[in-house]
Amino acid sequence: MLTVDYEKCTGCGACVQRCPKRCISWTQRELGFRYPQIDKDACVNCGQCEKVCPIDKALKVSAEQKAYAAVHKDDEVLAKSTSGGAFTAIADAVFAQGGIVYGAAMLDGMQVKHIRTSSKDDFEGLRSSKYLQSDTGTTYQMVEQDLKQGKTVLYSGTPCQIDGLKNFLRRGYENLYTVDIVCHGVGSQAYFDKYMDYARERYGKIKALRFRSKEYAGWSCGGSVVVVDSSDCLKKIPYRDFDNYYYSYFLSGDIYRKSCYSCKYANTNRVGDFTLGDYWGVEALNLPLQTENGCSLLLVNNDRAERLLETVVDIDKVETTIEQAAHCNKQLNEPSRLPESRKKRIEEYESMSGPQIQEVYLKTHRKTVVKGKLKALMPYKLKLLIRSKRK
Repeated sequence: MLTVDYEKCTGCGACVQRCPKRCISWTQRELGFRYPQIDKDACVNCGQCEKVCPIDKALKVSAEQKAYAAVHKDDEVLAKSTSGGAFTAIADAVFAQGGIVYGAAMLDGMQVKHIRTSSKDDFEGLRSSKYLQSDTGTTYQMVEQDLKQGKTVLYSGTPCQIDGLKNFLRRGYENLYTVDIVCHGVGSQAYFDKYMDYARERYGKIKALRFRSKEYAGWSCGGSVVVVDSSDCLKKIPYRDFDNYYYSYFLSGDIYRKSCYSCKYANTNRVGDFTLGDYWGVEALNLPLQTENGCSLLLVNNDRAERLLETVVDIDKVETTIEQAAHCNKQLNEPSRLPESRKKRIEEYESMSGPQIQEVYLKTHRKTVVKGKLKALMPYKLKLLIRSKRK
């Protein structure tokens, strides 16, 4: 029987999905994060949960790795993407083979879950960042069925979710391709739900919340968009990182899952076939690419991935070194650091409502809000110039 290590458990869901007796469920702990809970009376000690748990297993990584800066050729796709649109291009190559693509989507009610898509028409929700932990649901089981039926599958997620999937499957599949993201850490759905109580009070009926939208702030971490259903029409409102507690605390690293601060995946030894992120600092490399509207960091971690990349026709890419790729991506060097302020976030979550936490945030972060407002007034091209000067 699996003993849950609350310091290390990533919540990937492999044990829940593999249990033949369905006696593992979820329970919430600090900051609302979910952890597996075993019904000991129903458990038959088959050991399946222990076999698929990736926590203490060594990573199986390839020694062959290439790094690219990549930008989608379609300006419309690039505008809708968080960075350079590389994930869309890879997914389109899989769809062209009649394949299936899995990834995280923010569904109705602002719930982030992994979903299965079989065509470009269903893919839209898989684009862009979702700054909280996705529920993998039963998608590992669905992937296994697709693979056994001979379908080509592309599965995108955090590195721990990819590792969970591979341990769940217990064998390699030539028709499976995985994409792990360069991950800072994850926020919890329950913590976000509490924040949404405040957000709805402020904005009204929210139809969508798009983290990292380029619509108002260009390619950056701080800009997003709230889509509000107002008087039978949809209205877009800029959504900034500095004036709301959820976005601000996420970017500062205050509200991640405990395991994120000791993440074994926060380096260049990647578990996925591909690794995707933002190619921060790319301007300083003076590459023959138009990167001002976003650029993907694309690590190709084995020969299989390289062969699939050869079929991807919708991106312009330039090879760089692994060192250049990791230079401005801290999570390719080390995990996020555990801040002392996280204890305060736990206390707030346990004792306050979303609107109350926001009120405290505004009182205690006045300088952050003022600085953010001033920065938001800065022209985007000036921000790009400043970014290009950074080493």
